[in-house]
Amino acid sequence: MSKTAKLSPGRLVALRILIAARESGRYVRELAADACASASLDMRDAAFARRLALGVTGCSGCLDDALNSVLDDPRSLTADVRDALRIGAYELLYLGTSPQVAVSQGVELARMCAHGAAGLANAVLRRVAEGADAFLAAEDVSEQHRAMVSRARRAGLPTWLVRRIVDSLGEDRAQAMFACQLEPAPIAVQVNPLRSEAVEDALAADGARSLELPGAYAVDRVSELVRSNAFAHADAVASDYHAQLIAAAVTREGSCLEIGAGRGTKTFMMLAHAERRDLDRDHVALDLYEGKCQANAQRIECSGLGEIFTAAGDATDLDACLTAYDEQMGRTALFDTVFVDAPCSGTGTMRRHGEIPWRLAPQECDRDLPELQLELLREAACRVGAGGQLIYATCSVLHAENEGVVSAFLSSPEGAGFALRPLSVALADAGPAYADAAEEIAAHETPAGAFQSYPCDGGFDGHFCARFIRV
Repeated sequence: MSKTAKLSPGRLVALRILIAARESGRYVRELAADACASASLDMRDAAFARRLALGVTGCSGCLDDALNSVLDDPRSLTADVRDALRIGAYELLYLGTSPQVAVSQGVELARMCAHGAAGLANAVLRRVAEGADAFLAAEDVSEQHRAMVSRARRAGLPTWLVRRIVDSLGEDRAQAMFACQLEPAPIAVQVNPLRSEAVEDALAADGARSLELPGAYAVDRVSELVRSNAFAHADAVASDYHAQLIAAAVTREGSCLEIGAGRGTKTFMMLAHAERRDLDRDHVALDLYEGKCQANAQRIECSGLGEIFTAAGDATDLDACLTAYDEQMGRTALFDTVFVDAPCSGTGTMRRHGEIPWRLAPQECDRDLPELQLELLREAACRVGAGGQLIYATCSVLHAENEGVVSAFLSSPEGAGFALRPLSVALADAGPAYADAAEEIAAHETPAGAFQSYPCDGGFDGHFCARFIRV
């Protein structure tokens, strides 16, 4: 107990989060709030615990490289002790914590996991501290590859992924993304237009600032919104601002088939903007998993924003997925909007989801995901009515998943009847309240008119969206 008392509470909770995530297979972000609350951490310690847990997860491969380079036998570490040493190494390599503090706290964390590990931890972390600059500079790598490996290590990312990002975004944008990779991502929420007064106090307490889009706010935290049950009662949803822009832009009058709806964050936002604009809509939300469909339906019912029809199934076979809806309509349904929110690498959201970079493999990003995305897009095209729009969106920054899929679709038989149109133009008829949002979207459009954002200092996440019109 005397040794435990020396530990800072934030570090101890971070270790507990990492161990729980590894043992349960759950995401660190999902576990962090409950872990901090159960330990009664104050706001500062809770923020530190989250930053450590997310940062260690996001840099895990680089941290292991640094630790393994100074270990006589890397296989000798237990999983818990390795988690403890990762925290110490993360502070030394990426947070600029003084070596004396990082080493002593890392030793105590290791001692918590195994009493006999303290001496090993002390020796290992001291060697990491002494070699930190050389490791980040990749002095152990051949000169031919040193610059790229150093860039990857400084960003805490796999080298192959850094290469893909540079090739996709270009040098300047990639560097801006890497520079903020280890910083916390900004938080944004979208408010239910029917409940805006109910969340005013909670928004103010969480430091809310209005963004260019109606109902959108940047917040410093969501503690008061959580305490007031704003999310549980569907008074608001948390969503990256760039994702909010996409949801607003694709909202239009008429019928909509949303593919990959998940638990319904974008469903909620589209219905919220339809409410603000007084649009009549018929919304079908489709997801692979029945449980997510149920969660979506429950949230929309709670929100009071209208009704949706949910369908579960594999969207590469829409006829099978939409059998019940087609029977209800008395025909094979065609839609004014088909929105494909495609499964993707998630490389635009790695600041929030540290598990992403070290779970990805090159062939997933280069081949497997693009092939699936194209298959979904080609199948979805068959359900777009005359003059309708087909929307393709990812939270990736990789060319193969974005422009590569768009090009392949337009070259396919199903894409022959479609033309790419700027996403910003979709808000042209939305009224003056959406004018600033349209300008914000236009600022992130490629020459071809597709929306592409990327993480940068003070900026939101990386998202891609292409809008096709059946001609």
